[in-house]
Amino acid sequence: MDTYTKDPLLGKYDPLDRVLIAHDFDNGMQGWQTYFPDYDGREDYVGRYPHVEPLDEKLRQARDPATRWDRRAPIGPRAVPMISSLTSWDVGSNGSYDGNYALKIATIAKAGSTGVAMKRMSCPWRGQFRIETYFTYKAEPGDLSWGEDDIRSISLDFDCMDLHQIQNEGLSPIRYHPGVVYQNVENGDPIRRWRINNEDASHIGPSYTYLEDGNQDLGFNRAVTKYQWHYLRLTFDLTSHEYVDFNCMGQEFDVAGQKIKTWDPDDPVIKENDWGWRTSTDRCSGLLFPTFRITTATDRRCFLYLDSVVVSATKPNRETIES
Repeated sequence: MDTYTKDPLLGKYDPLDRVLIAHDFDNGMQGWQTYFPDYDGREDYVGRYPHVEPLDEKLRQARDPATRWDRRAPIGPRAVPMISSLTSWDVGSNGSYDGNYALKIATIAKAGSTGVAMKRMSCPWRGQFRIETYFTYKAEPGDLSWGEDDIRSISLDFDCMDLHQIQNEGLSPIRYHPGVVYQNVENGDPIRRWRINNEDASHIGPSYTYLEDGNQDLGFNRAVTKYQWHYLRLTFDLTSHEYVDFNCMGQEFDVAGQKIKTWDPDDPVIKENDWGWRTSTDRCSGLLFPTFRITTATDRRCFLYLDSVVVSATKPNRETIES
């Protein structure tokens, strides 16, 4: 019998050998937060890389009386993730997929705005890395219209940095961004198709191309206060920088072996744009933080809800690495 079969949380997932986090949001936010900048010291900080504004400059901008302080500092108008019981006007609290609370990731009511929740973590191994969740998404009930096409996209992506120990093997740590995006609509037209960040990316950093088999109609109940929950799993290899598998609601997508676009410190484009310093010397050995996002297509707030999140990994197979 599978070790996790009777575990109330892990029993609904398919984790790898070592569970790194198992977050049930019935127990609170557990370290998930919005994006905020690096706070690279003051203007006279010699080591500050020039394309990032120093903290004292950000604070001066935040004092602009035309913008509320709580929504200006440090990165402008935004919403922040929070714990929610999925309260609605008609039935009170819906609760989550399996419990009372979910992590709510909200946008503001402005077309193109994105809500973000990320978990800053790391992994001490270079084997496979897997994330799983149950999610649902809705537009704010507001005028009680359906709202499906008010949601532009939902996504899961990572900011990854190799373990610096690989320098002992004669390798340079590089930075890379595995990720998938469910493109729900574009310019008002329904798309309902998954994209992936792979070697076909058009520029440095996350840049997504459509999967050939990426079409998928996710469940979306026409009642604005009824929620359809979906299972999602993404696995990639920390050694080869390749995808292993991607599954959403039982549909397996053909991603195995696809290379992930990487940030190589010696890449001339990175050097030209002054990114080499970050990718080669950041003190982020083994960085692996997952980020969930939702983007609105209209001036209507949209919400992505996570019931729970499980992240797991394996230790590397030495024979695989050495071959």
